[in-house]
Amino acid sequence: MIDFDNVLLEIGQMGRYQLGMYLLLCIPATIPAAFIAFQQVFIVATPDHWCWVPQLSNLSVGHRKALSLPPGESGGYDSCTMYDVNYTALWYQEGGQWPERANVSWPTAPCRYRWEYDTTFYDETLTTKFDLVCADKWQPGFSITLFFTGSLFGNVLFGWMADKWGRRTGTLVIMLVAIPLSILCSFSTNFTMYMAIRTVVGFTFPALYQIPFILALELMGPAYRTFAGMVICVFFAFALALLAGIAYLCRHWFVLSLSLSVPWVLLASYYWIMPESPRWLIQNGRLEEAERIVQKIAKVNKKPIPTNYLEGIKELNEPDVPAEPAPVSMRCLVCGYPNIRKKFLIITFSWTANAIVYNGLSYNATDLGVSDYLAFFISAMVEVPSYFIVMYTMERWGRRLSLCATMLLGGLACVSCIFVPKEAVWWTVTLAMVGKFGIAGSFAVIYVFSGELLPTVIRSQAMAVASFFAGIGLLIFPQILELKAYGRLLPVIIMGSVTLLGAFVSFFLPETLHQHLPETMEEGENFGKGEPNIRWRCWKRRRAEAVDSTAAAAEETLPMAKSRPYNGFLEVARRPNGDQSESSMRALVS
Repeated sequence: MIDFDNVLLEIGQMGRYQLGMYLLLCIPATIPAAFIAFQQVFIVATPDHWCWVPQLSNLSVGHRKALSLPPGESGGYDSCTMYDVNYTALWYQEGGQWPERANVSWPTAPCRYRWEYDTTFYDETLTTKFDLVCADKWQPGFSITLFFTGSLFGNVLFGWMADKWGRRTGTLVIMLVAIPLSILCSFSTNFTMYMAIRTVVGFTFPALYQIPFILALELMGPAYRTFAGMVICVFFAFALALLAGIAYLCRHWFVLSLSLSVPWVLLASYYWIMPESPRWLIQNGRLEEAERIVQKIAKVNKKPIPTNYLEGIKELNEPDVPAEPAPVSMRCLVCGYPNIRKKFLIITFSWTANAIVYNGLSYNATDLGVSDYLAFFISAMVEVPSYFIVMYTMERWGRRLSLCATMLLGGLACVSCIFVPKEAVWWTVTLAMVGKFGIAGSFAVIYVFSGELLPTVIRSQAMAVASFFAGIGLLIFPQILELKAYGRLLPVIIMGSVTLLGAFVSFFLPETLHQHLPETMEEGENFGKGEPNIRWRCWKRRRAEAVDSTAAAAEETLPMAKSRPYNGFLEVARRPNGDQSESSMRALVS
């Protein structure tokens, strides 16, 4: 079998061809993917609303509210009930004029006619168009759940397609489904139609993000993949910020929906631009097609290679092809390998926690009490520095500490919102954004950390299963957001608590920085097995340092300090495993 990483050493691991193709593939993987996943934040937004009373339509908004709405439980006005009085008779009773405010003893009833909506931020959303409030307020959140339900199964479907028919084919089919259906969403005549189309569109996310990125990674050398993974996260964050800007300019849901979908018809040009992954072609025996792409890469990178280069390498390597190992199933984790099973369960929980909290904080940004557009923009931009910081800390402090620290920071920031007074809105926004900063960084770490912890023979299967459970978790966060009806900060506090729990369990994972990655199940089982936790290691280090300082002081004051009994004590104290066997104990008393 041809090792394509060795081929890249000859034609360039990150030359002009790979850089140009990486930037091109980042476009569908970030901008339309971000638009598809998060446009519902604005399209189904629920602005402030209240009952509309036709007899009071000529009054000012403030006067209408004071005269028709009973007080709410948490202050302000109730948005779903009105006073049940005959306003025409009331006008005559008051001598042809309206009273300043209602009498709180008047009977109340649910809204009889329709609702009025605050148009400060939105001209019209699907929620205001179809009056999806009060008894029907569950429908916007349910549409998000349906989208991620489609995402759960679409990720498996398109992942299989990309492995079976190629990365290029998979990406083109995803765009062929996502773009026309996203345009069709703009012409929904009722909300049921919108939810049905969005469910099908959900099949294309996150595959639209993942498969072009996989294609880009397979074109470049290993040394550049971590950096490329972080850079695409930065591009995705900028795409979210761009979404906030477009939504600010397009206040009507129909105009916004078309603005976020129609321009991506231009991605049809990728049919002529995007190559197939030569790595995938080689693995599937399509050497002639791979040769054409490799020759093109070498030409653009100005790395001349002979014709029929891959065929020559194949002939040289054929005698040395090792026997393929027997396939390993995920069932092995159930029957044996408890250490791998423990790591897999921790990874799965941490991944799920990250998925719930990242998406939850992104969607909840518009419920923090400030401008929806500004809050979402800030929420996107705080991700950018987090990616650069974790890129540094992962190499400096390691994966485990980076994951625990970022999740701990995010969780503490979110939970701290409970101590902020209701009127201190910007303190709440700041803490929520610190939470998003932390969870964005931890989400970037978990992808790298997961791949390094699991053995090669089961890595793809295990990560796919972990991602599947994270997808199930995504079905929960819309329901968490609905809890804002019982308290504006309740969703943020719940997500902070989930993050703190994820930080705690991640502490029990072994470090992978500068470690040989496990290949077989046996290596994976032994990897990190019996590794002491940080607290125990720190205690041993402090104990050894204390003994060393005692020895140094003794050497200065007592000439006899170098006698055999003291040396025996030092020998025991400095043992790396802290073992005090019978022979070592004899040294203490000899």
